[in-house]
Amino acid sequence: MLRTYSTLISGLKPLIFGYLWLRGRRAPEYRQQWSERTARQSFKLAQRDGILIHCVSVGETVAAQSFIKQIIAAYPQLPITLSSMTPTARALAQKLFGDQVFHLYLPIDTRSAVQRFIAGLQPRYVIILETELWPNFLAELKRRQIPCALVNARLSERSAKGYHKYRWLIGEPWLQLDYIATQDTATTHRVLELNVDSDKVITMGNLKYDFQAPSTTLEAGAVLKQQWQRPIWVAASTHAGEDEQLLEAHKEVLASHPNALLILVPRHPERFNQVAKLIENFGLRSCRRSADGTVSAQHQVLLGDSMGELVLWYATSHAAFIGGSLIERGGHNPLEAIATQTPVVSGSHTFNFTEVYQRLDAANAVLWANSTAEIAAAVNQLLADRDAADQQTQRAAAEFSRESGVTAKLTDSIRTRLPSPQANIRTLSMMRSLNSKPGQTIWFDETYFNNVSSAMFQAEYWRERDAIRGAATGRSTAFFVETDKHQLLLRHYYRGGLVGKVNKDRFKREPVEQSRAMAEFSLLLKLRELELPVPNPVAAHFQLAPGWGYRADILVEVIPAAADVFKQLQQEALAADCWHSIGATIKQFHQSGVYHSDLNCHNILIDEQRKVWLVDFDKCGFKPAGEWQQANLQRLLRSLLKEQKKAAEQSTAFHFDEERDWPQLLTGYES
Repeated sequence: MLRTYSTLISGLKPLIFGYLWLRGRRAPEYRQQWSERTARQSFKLAQRDGILIHCVSVGETVAAQSFIKQIIAAYPQLPITLSSMTPTARALAQKLFGDQVFHLYLPIDTRSAVQRFIAGLQPRYVIILETELWPNFLAELKRRQIPCALVNARLSERSAKGYHKYRWLIGEPWLQLDYIATQDTATTHRVLELNVDSDKVITMGNLKYDFQAPSTTLEAGAVLKQQWQRPIWVAASTHAGEDEQLLEAHKEVLASHPNALLILVPRHPERFNQVAKLIENFGLRSCRRSADGTVSAQHQVLLGDSMGELVLWYATSHAAFIGGSLIERGGHNPLEAIATQTPVVSGSHTFNFTEVYQRLDAANAVLWANSTAEIAAAVNQLLADRDAADQQTQRAAAEFSRESGVTAKLTDSIRTRLPSPQANIRTLSMMRSLNSKPGQTIWFDETYFNNVSSAMFQAEYWRERDAIRGAATGRSTAFFVETDKHQLLLRHYYRGGLVGKVNKDRFKREPVEQSRAMAEFSLLLKLRELELPVPNPVAAHFQLAPGWGYRADILVEVIPAAADVFKQLQQEALAADCWHSIGATIKQFHQSGVYHSDLNCHNILIDEQRKVWLVDFDKCGFKPAGEWQQANLQRLLRSLLKEQKKAAEQSTAFHFDEERDWPQLLTGYES
C-alpha cells in the first residue's frame, strides 16, 4: 500500500532540498546537516539503543520540556535523542537540554532513509509528540518490532477526514502505533474511528496545561518591567500578513499610551530581517534583541529576534497577542502567556487550539480582535485597566488549574511500558568506542579494560603473554584467554559453506554498527538486560580489509566451569532434569522473541550448577512469534542426530537417545 507513497516522496526529494536551499537564503541553518535529512550521517555508539523523542517544531519542544526532563531522569542508563524537522526546534532543544540529549533531524520519509536512520540509531523505544506521523518511518519501526508511542496526540476533524480520504496512499499509520495518549476526548473518538484498538488509546490530557514558567524567567521579566517603567505588550509567534496589522495597531496604541513598547516576535527566524525592514518602513523607532537588546525610552518596538525567550517576553509584558490567529494558520499556544499571568488577545483563527480557546472564551478569559482597530482597542483596554487585566489572567489560570499532573501521569505510563534497566545492567551507551586507525573501530567495556588495541584481537598477542589457556574448535579456532581478572574467549569471524573455501574471513562492507561483531556485541548486551543466560560481551573489532570487505573479531567473557552439550554427551548421558532445563531455557529465549540462527549442541552450555547457557549469537536477533520457533527446535534435533551418526561411523561415544531424551526437552519447553 505504501509503494505509491514511497515513489512519490522519493520523487519529491529534489523539491524538498530545493525548498530547504531557498529557505537557507534567509536562515542559513536550513542549509546545514543535510546528511541527516537522508540519514547518511554516522551515529555515535553512545547514542544507540536508547529512547528517541520526536518533536517536530518549537511548540512541541516547549510543551514537552518538563516531560523530556522527567524521561531523562527516569532512564539514567539510556541515551535520549531528540529529533525535529526545523532548525529552530533543534536550536531550542540544544538550549533547553544541552548535553543531556543528542540532537538530530528526522530524515525525509523515504524508505531507504528511514531504514538507514533506524538501523544506525537502533532505538529501543520511540515517542512522538502530537501528530507527526510519517508512514515509512512507522512501518519500519513496526517491521523491526520497535515500540512507538504517540503522546499529547491531537487530531482535528479535518485531519481525521484526511487520513480516511488518503488511506489508499499512506496506508493506516495510526495502526502502527503501540500506544496513543490523547489530549482530549474528541481526539480519542476520532482515533478510534480510524480502527485503532481501544486498549491502545487513553485520554491523558494536554501537556501544555502543565507548563510552568521558570521562576528565574518570571523574575527576569519583573526586573525588565521595573527597569523600563512603561506599558508593554507582546505580539508573539507572528506570521507574514500579521506584522503589518500589528504595527499599525501599535501606532494607535501609541496615540493613547505614547510611551508604550511593542515586543514583536516573528515565528520563524528567517523572517527576522524582513520584519526589521517592515518596522523601519512604518516609521517606528526600534532595536533588535540580537544586537544588544538595550531598550531606551525612544524605542517604540523591540524585535524579539532570539531563540527560546518568548516566555521571558510574556513575563515582561502587560498584554499578549497570540499570532497565527489573524490568518488561517490556526493560532498558537496561549497557555505559556497564561502561565506568566499575562492577559491574552487573539484573532479568531484558532483551530489548532480549539478546545483551549473555547474554554478561555467561556471563562471570559480572552479578548478577541480581528482587525487593526480591534487589536488596538483590546490592548489599550488591558494597558489602561490593570485590575481588569489581572482578573482576566486569574480566570484563565483557574480554568486550567485542575488540568495539572499530565506530565507525571504520562511519564508513569511510559515507564510502565518501558521499565528502566536495573542498576547493575550495562547498556550500549556505557560502552566506549575507539577509532585509533583509519578503517578500524573497536567497541569495548572499560570495566574489563581501560584501553584496547587491535593487537588484542590476535591470538599471538595473548600467546606472547602466556595468557592462552585452551582453544575451541569448530568452523575455526577460538581461544580461551586469561587476564589478571577475567577469563575471555577470542573469536574471529569466518565465512562458512562454499564461499568460505574461496573467501575465508572477508564480509561485504556495511555500516560499522551493522557489522557482524558489533551486531553480536549489541545483541548480547540486550539479552543480558533481559536476564537471559548468555555470555558478557567485552569488546568487538571491525577492520576494513585491503581492497574489499571487512574482517571482525569479538571478545566475550567465558562462562565459568561450563561445557557444551556435545562434549558432555561424549562423556555420559544427560539426566532428564537437564534435558528439561535445556528445553525451558530455549523457551525462555523464544518467549523473548530471540532467534538463534545456529541453535545446535555446540552452542548450548551447561555449568556446574546445571544452569543452561546459549552462546554464539552471530547473525541472530529478534523476531515476532512464528513458525521459526519450531524450526529452531528441529535444527537442534538435527544437530544431535548428526553428531550421533558421526559418532557411530567413527565408533566413538555419543550418549543421545532421541526416544528417551528429546521428549524430556520438549516437556521442559512446553512447561
